[in-house]
Amino acid sequence: MRGTLKSNNKRIHTKRHKKHVKRNRVNKRRTFRKVLSGGNTSGATSKSDTSRILVFMSDNRKLESSLSKAEYNSVAAAINYEYCKKHGYDFLFYRPYLNNKEETPLLNNKNPITNTLRHAAWSKLLSTEYALNLGYDYICYIDSDCIFKDFDQTIEDFIKPYSDKEVLFLNNKPWGDDLPCSGFYISKVTDRSKKFFKDWYNTNIPANDTERLWEQPALHDVFRDHNYIGVIDSWMFEEKEKQFLRHVASNDRTNTLPYFKNFLKTKGINFEQNISEIKVIEFDTDKARVEG
Repeated sequence: MRGTLKSNNKRIHTKRHKKHVKRNRVNKRRTFRKVLSGGNTSGATSKSDTSRILVFMSDNRKLESSLSKAEYNSVAAAINYEYCKKHGYDFLFYRPYLNNKEETPLLNNKNPITNTLRHAAWSKLLSTEYALNLGYDYICYIDSDCIFKDFDQTIEDFIKPYSDKEVLFLNNKPWGDDLPCSGFYISKVTDRSKKFFKDWYNTNIPANDTERLWEQPALHDVFRDHNYIGVIDSWMFEEKEKQFLRHVASNDRTNTLPYFKNFLKTKGINFEQNISEIKVIEFDTDKARVEG
């Protein structure tokens, strides 16, 4: 099935996003070495060598400006924004809501096939729809309970060995070494990648609209049908040395906020300043819904 954003909402939000992108791209361009496409890495960087990367998060909850009141999603946003500042990546925080942006229900979007309510975890795919249409070369999504742990590792270097893939996930170990985890992905902006995310959102598994593991079983259903999807073997869910990401997920929820706050302190990150600088995009999922 091929989905499209509803045209009236697309015009409004695309215009707003592009205005933001134009304003924030100054001095935020990352050099992407030609090794990703099998070329020479030496010599001066030309326009064709330069890749624009957007990192984004998506959460139904608002960002909290006070660290003492902050939930883990806000602390993760401050950390991930700091990582992006270091490497010159643009960063956005999407906040999808359903009809009323002052409310934060867990069911904040709808199954495009049945029109029944879905858990907020699904709405990140609508945020991905918007991100894919901002004019970047690559987009990178990261969950609200996941952070960039190795600040010296760049996204470019991390994905170098997988230049033949258009969408990359990390694996879901220890629960599935050969299965992708939906909590982090990097995507080239192509027609095929756009269709993949639409197919993922349009997958109809009624039980997972509201029950765990929400959008993840749908991902496991569709990813094998696309040979341009890659799964990187890299630990997220357990503490390891030199790991790129640390995903302190629901299986370890009591440790999520303390871990992130300790990381924030260790890195000397200014939480309040970062939160004040983060660009937040709110949108109504009932108008942005991907149609089959």
